[in-house]
Amino acid sequence: MADEKPASAGGSEPPVAPKTDGAPKAAPKQNPFFKMMGMPNFRFKLPSRNWMIFWTIVGSWSAAVYYDRREKKRIQKKWADAVAHLAREPLPSNQMQRKLTIFLAAPPADGLLNAREHFHEYVRPILVSAGLDWDAIEGRREGDVRAAFAEWLRKRRKMAGEATKNTVPDTELEVMIEDMRNKLGVKEWDGPAGDIVIGRNTWKEYVRGLHEGWLGPVDMPEEVEKALEEQSRPDGKPDEQKMGDPSSSAKTEDTLPAEESTVVHDSEQMRSIDEKKAEEKPKEDEKPKKPKQPPPFISTSAYSSAPLPPSLPSELGPSAVIVFPHLLGFFNTPIRIYRYLNKRKLADEIGREVAAACFARYRPFEHSSGSMATSPFVEDSASPTAAPHQEDKSSEPGDRDVWEQESLLKKEELDWHKSVRKDRDPNKESVWNDDMVLDPRIAGRMRRFYLDEADVERGLALVNAHKREAEEDVSW
Repeated sequence: MADEKPASAGGSEPPVAPKTDGAPKAAPKQNPFFKMMGMPNFRFKLPSRNWMIFWTIVGSWSAAVYYDRREKKRIQKKWADAVAHLAREPLPSNQMQRKLTIFLAAPPADGLLNAREHFHEYVRPILVSAGLDWDAIEGRREGDVRAAFAEWLRKRRKMAGEATKNTVPDTELEVMIEDMRNKLGVKEWDGPAGDIVIGRNTWKEYVRGLHEGWLGPVDMPEEVEKALEEQSRPDGKPDEQKMGDPSSSAKTEDTLPAEESTVVHDSEQMRSIDEKKAEEKPKEDEKPKKPKQPPPFISTSAYSSAPLPPSLPSELGPSAVIVFPHLLGFFNTPIRIYRYLNKRKLADEIGREVAAACFARYRPFEHSSGSMATSPFVEDSASPTAAPHQEDKSSEPGDRDVWEQESLLKKEELDWHKSVRKDRDPNKESVWNDDMVLDPRIAGRMRRFYLDEADVERGLALVNAHKREAEEDVSW
């Protein structure tokens, strides 16, 4: 027909474009509820690509930090609840509370504040929950903990009656407190007190001070006194005479002529003298300076020839070694981020060790004799016993006893700053850099806390029972 259009060659019609009148597309209708609230008609859509990247990173980081901190609190609460029943145990009125000793030292190339924060964050909450008391031995420099611990042991030996040139005076505060307690009938804690050592560097100083305190002499040797004098006089020159020395002033007056030696009392001179006296008074009121760190009283090579003191007990106090990861450096940022997001694992490891110290179950340190190839600690303690600056050719490194004390926290030495090894003097002893040296007589008497899972389950069961009783009382 004439009205019919011819078909296309392909047999299909071309697509017809939609009819548009030029008006914009109407916005979707708003929810009546939101409209009655007076809220604008938002059009929900996905954010842009850059905003998606930003919110994904921020959300993932926030979620990871929140999850880690929540699990960390839960784990710390678990260990705190496990030892909480110890604080409710009755204690006689004439018996002192159990007191632990905390050994704390500044990490290499850093200050003491980080070590204190580590103690307050991980160790202190569990000790408080167990109702335990503690003393602290701190060190800001290498060797401070060693010197303080060795001096404390020597003082104990003197108080036990060992022969010494310088006896402990009765006016010392510690002696006066002990005498007062004996008069009042106050007794010490019957069981073992124990020590908590934080960090590998502190642990090495602890072991060195333990050997020095028990195997070294009670009195200061002459070579140590000479070393202290050299430290006080670094130039090696004798101290100059002070201006206020009467002998020096008398000599100067004798050498001066008669006219110059006569003293003229002037008002201005008297004022200057009074001002000098006023300035000298505050200096006299200042606290005495802390004594410098003395060198060790005994070298590591003299351990075997040193006699045992009569006051040495058959078992030394048990100890717990707490991990203290501390890593510095910009290029170690990925490792530091990983550790920052996994503090829950660190809290669980530290909580286990502190709970073991609270329950006061201990065992001897393990050791293996013979070839180091069959030693269970060969991976962590493959270094020789003697220090690098000492020459000990009597025993080969393969035929010696390997003690468990050597391998504890040895991996932390890999995180130490390079300045610790760079600034080292090879002719002097360095407790941090030298290998740990152990005497079998001391190492065999050392004890270590261990955790029995039955104690943890019993402690948690007591806490749950106490909570149920409290809920029943509230319901009544």
